Amino acid sequence: METDGQRVYSVLTTNEVGEKMTSEINQISEVFLLSKSDATLILISLRWNSFKASDRLGDDKEKLLSDLGLVKVFSSCQESDSVSSFAGHENLVSTPFCSHEFSETCWKSHLNNLLERKTEEEERVVCPNPDCVAPVGPDTIEKLTEPAVKMMYDRYVLGSFVEANKESIKWCPAPGCEYAIELHEDLLEDDESSLDLGVVCLCGHTFCWSCTLESHRPVTCKDASVWFSSTLDTLKSNAWLLENTKRCPNCNCHVQRTDDPVLRMITCICSCSFCWRCFRSEEEHNGKWNCVEFSFQLSMRQVDDSRYLRLWETCLEEYENSKSDLKAIEENGVPRLTDNCNFNERDVDAVKEATLLMVQCRLVLKWSCAYEYFIAMYQSAKTQYVKHLRGEATKTLLRHIATQEELMNKALTSGYFSSFKVKLSDSSTITGNYFHEYVKTLESGFPEIQVDT
Repeated sequence: METDGQRVYSVLTTNEVGEKMTSEINQISEVFLLSKSDATLILISLRWNSFKASDRLGDDKEKLLSDLGLVKVFSSCQESDSVSSFAGHENLVSTPFCSHEFSETCWKSHLNNLLERKTEEEERVVCPNPDCVAPVGPDTIEKLTEPAVKMMYDRYVLGSFVEANKESIKWCPAPGCEYAIELHEDLLEDDESSLDLGVVCLCGHTFCWSCTLESHRPVTCKDASVWFSSTLDTLKSNAWLLENTKRCPNCNCHVQRTDDPVLRMITCICSCSFCWRCFRSEEEHNGKWNCVEFSFQLSMRQVDDSRYLRLWETCLEEYENSKSDLKAIEENGVPRLTDNCNFNERDVDAVKEATLLMVQCRLVLKWSCAYEYFIAMYQSAKTQYVKHLRGEATKTLLRHIATQEELMNKALTSGYFSSFKVKLSDSSTITGNYFHEYVKTLESGFPEIQVDT
């Protein structure tokens, strides 16, 4: 989503997030004449609130340093201690604020155990000595020689920075992705609806800023969580039961047929034996097995559940295909257009944005299936209208897809690309605006439509 030509969020690399964090550390360090290590520990302790850190340092710098343990403390029993006596010739390291020396092996084990169970409320990393609360800062970590330990601590510091700024910076939730998203709150409209069709990371993952599930508009975060955590599994389970089991005529339990397709008689756990086709006993068949298969009448709820599951799975497949199309366009289509048609950077951007829009629209259509399911459950009078709107949105997307295919085919086959960017950008704008209004319409809940009573 863009506001006055400016995108409301940016995708940042891990290094770029680190630069933002370092900038805050350097500012506190330079203004208040602190080491960068101490400045880092102060900011971690104060949840990276630079204003609060500046106020407290300005009011009483020595008191803040003392409160946070950033002063040298001498122990009466200088335990340079029994723990380190077994370390042999290993590098022994202590914090600047205590005399407890530990081997690198101990430090690695301590940091690994501590950082694995780190919570939002428990931000400080302290000395391995259980009786010591001396904070562990970057200057202590720098004394260690093992890169893995340093990387572990660096991830902790960077993670604490992102967590403290989670209203404006979040890691992309896609597995293995190391990008972060920075939200430009000054460019947002009154609410987060200006994020439109979701946040799109450079890795291709589209997610909801509020809950970090995949982008799920027009469904609320609460309903999206319910859909993923229970509803979808229930629909799949019920569909499997309908396809693979039948109800025992004696106890009404689900009974699954064996792997032998020839076997007609099935025995339930209640010991009732019945024919898979007609539900009669073997005695009732009297040796004649030319019975007619008995079919139960499905309830309206079962029919609807089966339809919504098929609809969801169809839209899911179309969404996955659109992501494959996006990848194919970037890997094959764009190079061909650039090499054979002398496309400039703006033309290429128009193709990428048009294709990315298709992915976003397919995701909206997928979640509109879940939206329709919830509407049918609680406000059935609105179901037909929701179906109509989804049908019109689908037609709009198909027109956009056809426009891009036509323009690209003309460019690749005949070299015709007059007004290519203008026509494709117009199609993207029309489609994007339509889906923006489509989502807002669904989210409004149609108060003008009378709900069944």
